[in-house]
Amino acid sequence: MTLVRWTPRVPARCSPAREMASLMQNWESLLDESVGLAPATNSDWMPAADVREDQDRYRVTVDLPGMTKEDVELTYESDVLTITGERKSELEKSDGRLHRSEVSYGKFVRALRFPGDVKHQEIDANFKNGVLEISLPKAEEARVRKIEVK
Repeated sequence: MTLVRWTPRVPARCSPAREMASLMQNWESLLDESVGLAPATNSDWMPAADVREDQDRYRVTVDLPGMTKEDVELTYESDVLTITGERKSELEKSDGRLHRSEVSYGKFVRALRFPGDVKHQEIDANFKNGVLEISLPKAEEARVRKIEVK
């Protein structure tokens, strides 16, 4: 086994942690495309999101630490939920030297495609403690129902 010295491509903004985050974003994008979700666009960082489905709705939870509801915008068009926002850095405002920076900042866009069974007029979103929760109700005909066998 040979050890190879890691040399950043752009010393000021590059680190092993950022390289790993970039690799994870590319992997998530590939997975999203394989299950039918719209691919995410390029941005400085990508907040983590969970998408769950139950009998009557889809639920999306997005981690947005250090942000407020005013920092986020949601749109739903053509079966795609788009979450955009910006996390601003406090580092530029502080005096003193920065010894390490692993927190990502900047604008982001997440686009998630859903089946055409969402009641878009009833979508609800709540933001609390840095977590955005979005509820997308299903249309009545898309809900699972039990059928009696006669």
